[in-house]
Amino acid sequence: MKSLRITIVLPFPVTKPVGGAKIMYEYANRLYDEGHSITVVHSIIRPFKKMKSPLWWKKMSFTLRGVQRPKWFPLHKKIPSLIVNEITDKYLPDADIIFSTWWQMAYAISKLSPQKGKPVNLIQDFEVWGGQKEKVLASYRLPITHAVIALYLKNLLEEQEAEKIVYFPNAIDYQKFYIKSTIEAREPLSIIMLYSKEERKGSKFGIEALKQLKIEFAELKATLFGVYPRPADLPEWIGYQRKPDDLTSLFNNHAVFLSASLGEGWALPPAEAMACGCAVVCTDIGGHADYAINNETAILFKAADPDAMKEALKALLLHDSKRIEIAKNGNRYLLENFNWARSVGIAEDCFSSLI
Repeated sequence: MKSLRITIVLPFPVTKPVGGAKIMYEYANRLYDEGHSITVVHSIIRPFKKMKSPLWWKKMSFTLRGVQRPKWFPLHKKIPSLIVNEITDKYLPDADIIFSTWWQMAYAISKLSPQKGKPVNLIQDFEVWGGQKEKVLASYRLPITHAVIALYLKNLLEEQEAEKIVYFPNAIDYQKFYIKSTIEAREPLSIIMLYSKEERKGSKFGIEALKQLKIEFAELKATLFGVYPRPADLPEWIGYQRKPDDLTSLFNNHAVFLSASLGEGWALPPAEAMACGCAVVCTDIGGHADYAINNETAILFKAADPDAMKEALKALLLHDSKRIEIAKNGNRYLLENFNWARSVGIAEDCFSSLI
């Protein structure tokens, strides 16, 4: 395949682990490995976003903090990583493809000159939690290529009469996330869950369900992890790891992964845990749907319902053979359908077709 010049655009400098940014950095590394010329650009100014402090202050702050390159992700050292004022012709190199993410960036790349590349925006969620729903929906009708990471997002764009929709399935790095401890040998009463202060992650419902389960299962062991400090009101019996260095081993030390999220684009942690051999119990939402098939690859339950969550977990805690079956099915399904070779190949085919 012909080598392409690709500019990858993120809506801001990413100072902590964020799933959407992680996917873009993965594309940067893997497209570079395929022989393409990659430049990563982070914007300070975003369309329809009011800045709370002056541009010069933000630039100085980012410089002093040294966040031009992500410290939490191993972006290839030979890939330029820049912070620019805004996504306009003035600040971008000429390229064949301009590949962005986030609805505001869709507006920005749609206004660039042809020399900056054919515009493709990766839609990683229904991004309306910050308001401006009508502008989000209108972004789907911009004259650019709209790539989506999940099939429910593809359906959403079709309902909005979007054109040029392409499915870029998400993927997991199986060299990083894999089975180290056999599924059968794991402590059946061990559960792990991501903790977040963001309400849409549903952590409070997950913690409540774990508290209820502890009453029935005295030997229950639970671990939460996340980027935030340990919650002050978290029961002492629930372990907590902040910014764990070895997430793979952490997953492998547990039998079940619980996702209580109320909304996701394509949830990475449950899939990463599935790749590590956890049986996944998760909410019945679009962001889980591509890989979580009820009673086959996962156990699903109604969102924001601790009682339903508790019953879903009990289905595995009481029947270890079911837990093992779900874990193995999920792991196999993930490996067969969501791998980076496939996803990068789809992206390359899309980019080549545009030029």
